[in-house]
Amino acid sequence: MKNHPRFSLTCASLLWLVGCTAPSTDDSCSEVDTCETGESTGDGDGDGDGDGDGDGDGDGDGDGDGDGDGDGDGDGEGEDPGPIEPKEVFNDRRAWVLETLANPDGWATLLGALYVDPDDQAALEQAVYTVCLGNDQSVPAGTYALGLYWDHFSEAQRQDMKECMKSWHEINGHGTENHALMKNFAGFLFTQWFPGEDDWLTNQGPLVPGDELHESIRANLLQVMSSLYDKGYTENLSTTYDMLHLFPLLGLYAFADDEEIVRAAEAALLFHYANLAMNTFHGITLPPYNRSNYQQVNANYHGVQPNVQFMHWMYWPEGTNITDDAETWLSHSHNSTVVYNASIEWCPSDIIRKVATGMTSTYTAHGSFARFGAWGGGSPHDNMRTVYRTEDYAVGTGFFRYQPGGFYVNFKNFMLAYASSDTYNYIESSHNYWGSALTEAEAWRGASNSPFQEIAHHENTVISLFSIPELDPWEGLGYWADQRLQAQIQRADTRYPKSVDEVVESEGWIFLREGEVYVGIRPLRDYVIDTEMSDELAEFNMIRSEGATNAIVYELGTIEQHGSFEAFQDQLESNSLEVDWDTLSVSYTDSEGDVLRATWAAPDYVYDSEIPVLVRPEVEINGAGQPEFDPELWPVLDGPYVSLVDRVLTVQQGGRTLTVDWSGEMPVVSEEQ
Repeated sequence: MKNHPRFSLTCASLLWLVGCTAPSTDDSCSEVDTCETGESTGDGDGDGDGDGDGDGDGDGDGDGDGDGDGDGDGDGEGEDPGPIEPKEVFNDRRAWVLETLANPDGWATLLGALYVDPDDQAALEQAVYTVCLGNDQSVPAGTYALGLYWDHFSEAQRQDMKECMKSWHEINGHGTENHALMKNFAGFLFTQWFPGEDDWLTNQGPLVPGDELHESIRANLLQVMSSLYDKGYTENLSTTYDMLHLFPLLGLYAFADDEEIVRAAEAALLFHYANLAMNTFHGITLPPYNRSNYQQVNANYHGVQPNVQFMHWMYWPEGTNITDDAETWLSHSHNSTVVYNASIEWCPSDIIRKVATGMTSTYTAHGSFARFGAWGGGSPHDNMRTVYRTEDYAVGTGFFRYQPGGFYVNFKNFMLAYASSDTYNYIESSHNYWGSALTEAEAWRGASNSPFQEIAHHENTVISLFSIPELDPWEGLGYWADQRLQAQIQRADTRYPKSVDEVVESEGWIFLREGEVYVGIRPLRDYVIDTEMSDELAEFNMIRSEGATNAIVYELGTIEQHGSFEAFQDQLESNSLEVDWDTLSVSYTDSEGDVLRATWAAPDYVYDSEIPVLVRPEVEINGAGQPEFDPELWPVLDGPYVSLVDRVLTVQQGGRTLTVDWSGEMPVVSEEQ
């Protein structure tokens, strides 16, 4: 049996265009300039040249700069600025990750040890152990090891791994989608590698022939991957779990013999990375996103934390504040999932990477997620998102069609992020609903959304409305309902980092400056600033504004737009601001003269599992109702650089276009200038 992976992602993308009839182990696609070679031996030395781009045909954000070309130089010509980096630089970074994490004691980083020495007996035994441990987060490490270094395992070791997988009842199990992918990609590969074997245990109980199990898993995996092009999924962009979607897909792409599985996995990977690219700012993932178990950190950090930012560093380091500090990486060595990405000789196209690093004009983008559901079966349009990204700052907000009793306890829904080298570079606002019975630090770590908060967002300006009842209308419903108090906290909170360069309070406004970025925050009820926060909130100050009905206005600007910080303050203080508390309606004229009006739209909180609860204000921009499309028609991804409409993913930047067309039975990938 040959080592894996057998061919590069971009080669796979173009096989169907250049006449290749099957994935090859020769040089047949080596003329394609990619982040990796056209041939692969499984030794992890891929060349990674990364010279693709994208066309960036317009930003559509109305900011008046007139170029919209996506190349970031403002000339309007859509020029290709060339490769994002020499291929050797990417290869060196991959090798550094693997060599730094060459620790056979970790369930994932044993892959680093095998990269350094494929005959490392301790690492080979650790790979067998991780499979036989029967944990869906351990099994993938041994699966990758076997796919990459098959010939370095003894026949006895391979048989031991097979027997352990045959008796693993979770081999085709589910859980949330990241668990389903981790289990089933391993099940798919083991039943592929050991065909014709009888008596495989399943999640449903009875023993079945391996070939039958293989086909069942195959169908489920195809359904999950295809569903992304219809509606996305609630764990997309999760700072904790998105990595656990990516490495099973990468494993399927690299090790599967099934042509259709390879093509589907490639399409799913390109979806995920395009989504990340559109919704990241300096390595910080912009909300809305579900399943936030830890605070994002805009710097190197130690301990068991999300690995997504480290993956950003590996693929597009220019867009992050993570560095190659060995001590930092070793503090994550036990469970670092980035080692999977480093093990496979592939990186996203330069078209995607350039969008991620900010080689774009200012833009507004939209997206939506489906809620949880087995095998991609979740209902669409659970959360609708809007992102506004500039070179200096970004804004991410959303609104919900809540399913009472659904999973929202870790859902982030609001962030203002700004360019900074500080440990924290973002501002969040919320009403503490989902974690009101927890400590405040525990609550903020997870949710920043509430069914009693409605957000209106136009480019650099946000109005957040709150109408908070005395008692929880969904008492006892949903996951971890004991984390919520029945008596509601009737207060709106905004947290900002203590590290900002300057804070000024004037005329009811709280003005922040970090470098050349300015932020204005205007609570419309009385407020206090709590500077004595503790635990994970110790690096933040909290603006607390009491009131069952409440509203806060936010506007961001820069030195380029306003000149001095004082001029920014004067401008915002002079901007028209009106509030009607009887109807909970706020109108604000921003510094560009646009009028944003938000009026509370009373949701129907009565519980009915079949009817989602729309929590979204009535929004007007310059007198016109927004948005132009119904929430149920909200696109999966839509923006000037990344879009996914009618099952066609398009990524454009610098004069080039990457397209994944899954409108037919199987996806077709193309790239053109």
